[in-house]
Amino acid sequence: MLRLMPSEPKQTRVISRTFVRRSLWTLAVLYVVYLVGGNILLNSASALRMLNRRPEAFQVQWAHAETWWPGYLRASHLRLRGQAREWLWQADGEQASGRVLLWPLLHHEIRFASVDATEVNVTVQLAKDDLKPLPWKADAWWITADRIQTTSLRRLQWSDLQLTGPTTAMLGFTHQLRGGITRIFASDIRSRQGVLVYGAHWRSQDMDFNLHFSSDPFTHDQPPGWRKLERATLHLTFEGSTPAMNLGAAPAASQQGGTASNRDGHLSADITLDHGVLVEGGQAHWKGVIAAADANGIARREWGEGSVVVRKDDVDGHLSIPATHAADPLASDHLALDMSFASQRMLPVRSSSETLKLLSGSVAGHWHFASLNWLKPLASKKPWLQWDGAGEVDTALHIDHGHLLPGSRLDVPRLDLVANLLGNRFSGAASAKGSVVTGSKGATSVMNMSVRKFVLSPVSSPSQPYLRGAAMQLDLRSSDDLSKFRDTALAHLQFRDAEVPDLQAYNHYLPGKSLFFVAGHGRMSTDLNIDGEGDVSAGRMQMRTQGAQIALGASRLTGNLNMDTQLAVAKRTGHAFDLRHFTLSMDGVQMDGANDPSWWTTITLERGRLDWDRPMQLDAMATMRMKNVSVLLALFAKRSAFPAWIGHIVDDGEAQVTSRIQAGRGEFVMDDLQASNKRIQFLARLRIADGKPDGDVYARWGLLSVGVALANDQRQFHWAHAASWYQAQPALLPPLAAQAAKPRGG
Repeated sequence: MLRLMPSEPKQTRVISRTFVRRSLWTLAVLYVVYLVGGNILLNSASALRMLNRRPEAFQVQWAHAETWWPGYLRASHLRLRGQAREWLWQADGEQASGRVLLWPLLHHEIRFASVDATEVNVTVQLAKDDLKPLPWKADAWWITADRIQTTSLRRLQWSDLQLTGPTTAMLGFTHQLRGGITRIFASDIRSRQGVLVYGAHWRSQDMDFNLHFSSDPFTHDQPPGWRKLERATLHLTFEGSTPAMNLGAAPAASQQGGTASNRDGHLSADITLDHGVLVEGGQAHWKGVIAAADANGIARREWGEGSVVVRKDDVDGHLSIPATHAADPLASDHLALDMSFASQRMLPVRSSSETLKLLSGSVAGHWHFASLNWLKPLASKKPWLQWDGAGEVDTALHIDHGHLLPGSRLDVPRLDLVANLLGNRFSGAASAKGSVVTGSKGATSVMNMSVRKFVLSPVSSPSQPYLRGAAMQLDLRSSDDLSKFRDTALAHLQFRDAEVPDLQAYNHYLPGKSLFFVAGHGRMSTDLNIDGEGDVSAGRMQMRTQGAQIALGASRLTGNLNMDTQLAVAKRTGHAFDLRHFTLSMDGVQMDGANDPSWWTTITLERGRLDWDRPMQLDAMATMRMKNVSVLLALFAKRSAFPAWIGHIVDDGEAQVTSRIQAGRGEFVMDDLQASNKRIQFLARLRIADGKPDGDVYARWGLLSVGVALANDQRQFHWAHAASWYQAQPALLPPLAAQAAKPRGG
């Protein structure tokens, strides 16, 4: 036994060497198998098919890929693209290598410890459609990249914003698939001598750009949109050249005379946004050329500077463009703006009214703008009132927490004014003067606009005016509180004695062949009150004509027409009005083919409703005074068709008439018409549809009476029991109250 003991260690050493040798051979074989199998798999179509199972959401391609040990990957000509909800993204790199941690795979996580890429291009654009993720599951896989870095980011584009030039970037993030949470680790983008472009509007060259950012966890829906910045911290530093600031110069004008350069200005900024709040001490400063144009459209180049400083409780802004001729500031443009915003919180984005309440400061200057169209949204909630054309603005505004202070003014010596009302377009050259006035109810903002010459035309065909006038006045009154300015704006429009060159232009309001103007001209005066929506709330319209020719069915009347009506808005949708004090008088009226002396009438509408939309619709009770009933009788038949005694009805003098009147949709209707004096009675129902009359009439003079039914140009006379026959005929219209209760178009 003692002699065998020395041989045991030797045997153990032999076994150990054998185990080690076999283990090494096994590992070597496994490594070779991994090396061969892994590289074959990476460069096979199977790998791409496995990774591109949802090509609409994610696609990856590479020219060649390799792995040297488990977890290590290297790919050349790598192309990644995909869609995250409404964003399309694409990332291309010449070379990319990285290390995948293996243990996290056991916990449904693909984790890259590090990724290095070269010659990188990244593009993010809005997609046409929103690609929703698969339904979320708690055990959905995670994608984590502790560090993706490149020292050769050649192009980074987000929508219209593009960064090019020598750039380095580092990004870290984690994201759960199927719409789970995302978190961005500390990341940064650094550019030296880079170029920053925003569409065709901005180009900054030779810039130093640093952006450091990170975020708390978020999902696509929470917070929504840009409110995700409320979860983020960003620190931006910028130093570089900028193009000239275009302040009111037309693009064509700004390119005339003078050489535009992308180095006309210089911007330096150091700003931090921490969870939606600007951090105290942040600042930005710009100075450079201001591209402008004078009153003749000739390009000018002024010098100005501006700054933004974040203080403890507010953000201060300053812009200064001094006058070239200090002795006469009006001889050249100048501008001075000093504003304070009483909050450092920028997100969530406030409403415009909330934002204005935090604004204080002053704006003073004189400036020529190639277009005044930018002032359009300031006047009203809906764009019924527009300013356009080139013009100068001379202003001195003083603001305290969103309130215009007394002494504020805004003068525009010339502008092109357009006001769209009731489907019509008022347009003309105007001047405007704005001020703040004080009264018993406090301060009020007032804008007085005087139009020297104007035309009125349909919105659908503005080149075909049907009214021309001078000296139209449009006054706008509103609150001195800028946050309530558009909601409380009320306007007053008036003009007198404008020319109506051709009455036929108004036929598109009338019921077609049943009632229309054949010829004539006149004059019109108007006084309208307009609410903030651009709708007429009340007003008065007057028109007078001489020798107007009117077609009423097959009849033709010629005479002088005077109309006077007051409007009050009806409580329903559309351009509907309650008519008040509507009077229409006609005199010197002659009917074609009749030998009667000239005729006159005065019509007053009561309980009336007018819908101004085309064609116009009218429904009202009418009270009329007329010389006699000759014209009413002639609408049914010539006098020769009646018995001789009917002439006594015509000749028996002035009559009082009441009737229900309805016009619109190709029809003109007079229902339950009753005309009488001490000796006669005349009852009628008349409908003129597409120019053809039909209806019933009853006429009585003393003991004599007759009834007439008119249909299809045929007349049937009823001599016996005429009154009973007429009373048995149905009404043409339902009662006025029932008709008014129907919805529009019913």
